[in-house]
Amino acid sequence: MIKFKVNEKKLTTARGEQTFHFAKAVYNGVTTIEQLQMQIARISAVSEGDVRSTLLTLTQLITDELTAGRIVELGDLGRMKVGLKSKATESKEKFRSQDIKRLHVIFTPGKLIKEGLLSTSLHSISKEKEMCPAQNPTPDSKQKAESSENTDDPNKDYTGL
Repeated sequence: MIKFKVNEKKLTTARGEQTFHFAKAVYNGVTTIEQLQMQIARISAVSEGDVRSTLLTLTQLITDELTAGRIVELGDLGRMKVGLKSKATESKEKFRSQDIKRLHVIFTPGKLIKEGLLSTSLHSISKEKEMCPAQNPTPDSKQKAESSENTDDPNKDYTGL
């Protein structure tokens, strides 16, 4: 189950200042790579050390491929590619590489992850109203799929991590 709350935000539009309401995911903790490696080792025939080594190697290889300008296909997990944020210029001729503000990674989840999100239920923490299953959610590519198995600090607000 994915919990959410509805936040209010005032925005200035052509019609003046208006109040809008947006849903925001409320996370139930963070699952670390170490916790994932222990879980993988527990349910597979591979040792924890081998899993950790494989994950570290995968991380380095993904970094190498992305910095080489390639899209990385990860099967059922999804795909990753580099995106750019830049300043706008008046013409193509005036654009310089210094106009690029930052690089970021765009993650697109694979079919199994998308199907898993479609079959989950949503629960509003502000209205204590449950809606299930999720109806065509459009998860933001910047959000990370977080596991709810880690409850390091039950009082910590993980809203919008």
